[in-house]
Amino acid sequence: MDLLYHLLDQEVANYRQLIDEIKKEAKCLRAGETDGLIRSVQAIDERIKIIWSIEEQVQRAAETLLHSLGKDGKERPLSCLGSLLPPVHQSRLSAYQQTLSQLKDWAKQINDQTTTYLRDYMDFLSNLITPLMGRGNGLIGYPKHKPLMVSSSYALNQEV
Repeated sequence: MDLLYHLLDQEVANYRQLIDEIKKEAKCLRAGETDGLIRSVQAIDERIKIIWSIEEQVQRAAETLLHSLGKDGKERPLSCLGSLLPPVHQSRLSAYQQTLSQLKDWAKQINDQTTTYLRDYMDFLSNLITPLMGRGNGLIGYPKHKPLMVSSSYALNQEV
């Protein structure tokens, strides 16, 4: 159980760091700081990879504990494990699961706000640029006009 709790502590800590990075990403995006944004996106990617690795380790540790108890829980080993443990461990495991669920929801909420901001910003830019573009041809610039038609007899008969 100590290994499982240690892994869950690491997962919680990494989710908190992920949330901090998502906040930095949003701040850099709104401020237009491209260097900070790139660093933040890279840090988010690394943090997610670490979290996936920890989640796999948690599942393996839970499967190992289930097997030692003579049970099988391939689908959801952590959930199965909770019902087989003494009340002290059940409550601690439940607290970890609740904390992780809240952190995941928080990260999703911040990410959704950033996505909405980006969508709104792209719509703003599109609305700003659309009047500058030709309406059906998709080309930027002035609309094409038909050349001025002057009758050839008029052009030839003029005196200079």
